[in-house]
Amino acid sequence: MTLDVAHVECADGPYEAWVYGTGKGYKHPGLDRASDALTCVFEASDPIEMCDIPHRWSTDKGDVLTPVLWTARDFKSRFVPAVIYENVDARGNTPSARWQCFGACVGQTAVSTLTAVSPPPQIVSHVNYPVREQTVFCDWVDGGTPDPAKDRESIVIVAIIDDCIPFAHRHFADAAGQGTRIDYCWSQSATHAGRSMLFGREYDNTEIDALYLEYAGDEGAIYHAAGLAGRGDPTVRNPLDQAFSHGAHVLDSLAGQTPGKGEAKQDRVHIIAVDLPAMVSAETSGFGKDMFMLSAMHYIFDRAERIAAAHAKPGARVPLIVNLSYGHSSGPHDGNGLIEAAFDEMIAARRAHHPTAVVLPSGNMFMQSIHAVMTEQHFVDADGLVQLDWFLPPDDRTSSFLEIWFPDGVTPDDLTVELVPPGHGQLDAKDYGFPTGGTVAHAPITKGGQAVGQLSTQRYRDGRWRHVVALAPTDVLQDQTPVPAGRWTLRVTKNTPDPLPGHTQGPDGQPLAGGLQFWIQRDEDFGGARSGARQSYFIDPDNATYADDGRLAETDSQGAMVRRFGTMSGMATGGHVLRVGGYDETTLRAARYSCAGALRTKGSDSGDMMAAGAQVQLSAASERSFIQPGIVGAGTRSGTYIAQSGTSSAAPQVARALADAFLDTSDGEMKKVAGYLEKLDLKTGTGDPKGPDRLGLFVLREPRMSGVDDEQMRIEQLVQVRSASHRAEV
Repeated sequence: MTLDVAHVECADGPYEAWVYGTGKGYKHPGLDRASDALTCVFEASDPIEMCDIPHRWSTDKGDVLTPVLWTARDFKSRFVPAVIYENVDARGNTPSARWQCFGACVGQTAVSTLTAVSPPPQIVSHVNYPVREQTVFCDWVDGGTPDPAKDRESIVIVAIIDDCIPFAHRHFADAAGQGTRIDYCWSQSATHAGRSMLFGREYDNTEIDALYLEYAGDEGAIYHAAGLAGRGDPTVRNPLDQAFSHGAHVLDSLAGQTPGKGEAKQDRVHIIAVDLPAMVSAETSGFGKDMFMLSAMHYIFDRAERIAAAHAKPGARVPLIVNLSYGHSSGPHDGNGLIEAAFDEMIAARRAHHPTAVVLPSGNMFMQSIHAVMTEQHFVDADGLVQLDWFLPPDDRTSSFLEIWFPDGVTPDDLTVELVPPGHGQLDAKDYGFPTGGTVAHAPITKGGQAVGQLSTQRYRDGRWRHVVALAPTDVLQDQTPVPAGRWTLRVTKNTPDPLPGHTQGPDGQPLAGGLQFWIQRDEDFGGARSGARQSYFIDPDNATYADDGRLAETDSQGAMVRRFGTMSGMATGGHVLRVGGYDETTLRAARYSCAGALRTKGSDSGDMMAAGAQVQLSAASERSFIQPGIVGAGTRSGTYIAQSGTSSAAPQVARALADAFLDTSDGEMKKVAGYLEKLDLKTGTGDPKGPDRLGLFVLREPRMSGVDDEQMRIEQLVQVRSASHRAEV
């Protein structure tokens, strides 16, 4: 049947409206040039059979194409990644104009095999960032399954989704040094070669080995030939021109081994890698990534099926561990984020047949004052009018975003929120209120007639309500208008006598965080993108900076709105992922930046705290010591090393520990995540969740590059001392 305009809605969300509409003049400095290929995620009201979706839908404005989709065992999903590629005669439109006709383009698409259900499902299209035109190959044909290996064996598959993957690095060679252990690597930003990918290019192990031989092991020449380094175009970022990268370090922690010192059993670990476009990493706010990450997950699941068919024993349960060391700070934080829901569907479907784990970091913004909560007590103490200051730093060359999430059952009519700019701002009006009407509405903030900001109200995915503030950079080019730096004030008035819930019950009966929740989007210069990003933050006089002993405070101050707990990555609150924090392996204390789940009081008459919502489940080392920060890992070229801090360095250690546990486990065991954890060597409780110990269960690493032979013994001694101390306190 035909999916007509009546059944398609283009999601006019706050970020889409700012990036392609109101704020289109403030394009992120780290992004690639404009492209004729937009990306999106289709969200259907009912699950769609993936095998029934054609690769290409033709329209008079262009083509709608889907990348590799995981179709095993009749998998159905409500989320479909896609690319919209304009016809030649339709090009030349501005990104804003192309975005506005996006829904019409999809609406004219005939997809007779989309569904056999009548009436057809409602489809919402969530627009993301474009892909470079040079990477798109519209006539692609998906490749087949490789020939089965002669000797089948028990295998484990690990996968990474990251930035700047050095697929020719010798740390990913087999134990004998004769060939790569990377079965597949999809570089999403590589120029297409007319191969089996819709955009970017896939390198399988045969091609990687051939390139290594052709260029005599010169990795720089290999990446140059692949179009991933040294292209000579100053407007396009080439991450593999750099000596070090996030993706190189993470993949080395996940699956690297020193040449000549590898274990033979590691040859049973098959690697799948997806190298995200540089622009996806450069834009740290979280918008624009969903299509790239969802298509990466589909690709990994699909290629895992092919690896299993070629190398695993017939009928074996083949473990797959995916490491995704990315995150963002905002979102609903209740598992209802678009990408979270899409991942949960896929994980649950594969886990019904094979052990499957997706490992995510908890985030690094615990100390950055990017989260605040207004409770009923704040409104009582302030006679119904509460104010919170939001500081925008000067010299910030990227847009700033703030999200305000209402508790379940509370609507924008119950609370009036106004944004008051700095007194010296000289904007076109003094106070700004959020718009109302329908499920989404936007209103501009102007200066001299130029839009420098946007206020949005949206009922997110038919769930909770949110307000979103988008503000232009405070430092701009000559032809742009900056937004004033300084203290902006959020003024909230309560319009109902009903108290705000301190926490609510989730669908599984577990408590979810309540109160009016504020999150500032992450705004950092990632991976040398030279974006000029500077992080904004909340100012709360009740939020103590230092603890009683003079150290930086790592707990929440009583009565403060700004919170450290509750900063968990907004991409890591799904029900089927593993959340990983980071610790200092000298002290076994949480790294100061390591984010944690929310805490709420158990009742109005009790000061006791309880965990509310998603919490850290596991932790690994992200710092060696105070004087030796970070964990040592590989650079982009063989023989280079760098120490990298952050929970993104801890997550792959947990993924590696899981892979090692599976290597030593007979087939068919560990059917659930709880079973996976039981196979890890160490499970140490880390104390009261109110304190700085917010780490879940410890996973110890085998130091590979520290040069300290007795490091493992020292860690184990510290664990014993700490455990004895904790038992004495109890």
